[in-house]
Amino acid sequence: MAYKQIVYQRAKAELEGRKKRAESENDARRLKAISLCPEIAQIEDEIASYGLDAVKALGMGADAESFIRNLSVKSLAAQERKKVLLKAAGLPEDYLEIKYTCPICKDTGSHDGYFCECQKKEVIAQAKALLGEATPVKKSTFEKFSLEFYPDVIDPVLGVSQREHMASVFNFCKDYANHFTKKAQGLTMYGGTGLGKTHLSLAIANVVIERGYDVYYGSIQSIMEKLEREHFGRRSTEESEKDAIINADLLIIDDLGVEFTTQFTTAALHDILNSRMLKGLPTIISTNLEMDEIYEKYTQRIASRLFGSSFPLAFCGKDIRQIKQ
Repeated sequence: MAYKQIVYQRAKAELEGRKKRAESENDARRLKAISLCPEIAQIEDEIASYGLDAVKALGMGADAESFIRNLSVKSLAAQERKKVLLKAAGLPEDYLEIKYTCPICKDTGSHDGYFCECQKKEVIAQAKALLGEATPVKKSTFEKFSLEFYPDVIDPVLGVSQREHMASVFNFCKDYANHFTKKAQGLTMYGGTGLGKTHLSLAIANVVIERGYDVYYGSIQSIMEKLEREHFGRRSTEESEKDAIINADLLIIDDLGVEFTTQFTTAALHDILNSRMLKGLPTIISTNLEMDEIYEKYTQRIASRLFGSSFPLAFCGKDIRQIKQ
């Protein structure tokens, strides 16, 4: 996995919080158990002393094995007495066992020197949460994409119905997400407003994140604002926004064409596209502009990088948001 540093930091904080909560809850249960049966505290001290004696026995040489085995028998007997006392107090036998969310790694995030599956899942959850802070990523899944909003009549230009055309676009995007690698071709999603471009780009992001890849998503306007603040020193951050954008496994730029064009934005966009093209990293662009409009608005250098390293996907139909209203 290769996500932004903040994703790992949040995942680590979440696991540490789980561990502390589990141990705090166990401390509260222990106090309750001892208040009902004070002898439990004595038995716990007895078990702890067996553990210390076992450590000391490591220097006994040949006699250590039999001594430690005898301590183990005593410790098990003490644990059984504790279970009997807990049961007599009306408490479950495992009442004083710490209830970690993940019993495999005890909420540490690692097991036998490797990332535990619970940490992998939490990292993915945090990556999605980070993406969801600025986007409706939870609502934008392949399962929630509906073709019923596209007309099911033959379009004379397409030669098929708009619904059939969008079904092929949908299936292409789904296949793209399921087989995504860092060497995948980029995509340029173009067409009018409200045709599902943002939805399908985020649906791709959902799947790609689940598969362990880092996704950077942003509207062209928000990306340029962040880069401008960083460039002119008005934003302090440990992790460069520009580096995060250029090095993401998948970059998704939404609403290309709505930004106010300046010398800075033009240079920044060219730098992003060119840098990612040289690294062989894919970029998904969504825009309301048609192909000829993109060539008119941007320089030849930007247009050639947009279309030279990406596959065009035409979106058609009527504004779905207006249909829903």
